[in-house]
Amino acid sequence: MMLEEQGAPRRLFLALRFTDAERDELEGIACAATARMRRGTPALRENLHLTLAFLGMCDARTEEAARLAGAAAAEAAGPVSETLGDLGSFSHRRSSVIWRGVAEESGLRELQARTAAELKEQDVPFDDRPFVPHVTLVRGAAAQQGEDIDKILADLSEKLHPFYAHHAEVALMWSHHPEGSPLIYTPVARFPLLA
Repeated sequence: MMLEEQGAPRRLFLALRFTDAERDELEGIACAATARMRRGTPALRENLHLTLAFLGMCDARTEEAARLAGAAAAEAAGPVSETLGDLGSFSHRRSSVIWRGVAEESGLRELQARTAAELKEQDVPFDDRPFVPHVTLVRGAAAQQGEDIDKILADLSEKLHPFYAHHAEVALMWSHHPEGSPLIYTPVARFPLLA
């Protein structure tokens, strides 16, 4: 095990992951959106996920508390599903993040609320901004000169069919850059959705 895996603080978040087939479809949409941009980096296929709570840098004590919170939230919740809908963007200075939003859901908001409550109970700091469920597809996106990114995404959304995803576990994810590699998200713990 590398030193950073033996107790050094780690950047963590709790999330729902996708099956291989679901990731294939999401990757195709990310590539189609990137092709319409002047610039942008599609999310790595293996990184595609739906964040429930972003924790940030966690020491060993906080990571263990996050594991307890994730396990408790998952144990109290049943399987979760959602239908992904239109594409949208979050603007950041000179570029945007392109995402696919959630059109319908079953159990997702309840699971996220349980997760937030369990994190508070365990005294784990997390980003508690209002929950906007989405899957990040492209980072650093910028439209061609004279084009509007929202118009492009609306055009692309018209060609998308509803995408149904089902989840049977919550994952505690580690966001890191292995030596010489791009940013990857590695599951460090998994919690079955049991109820």
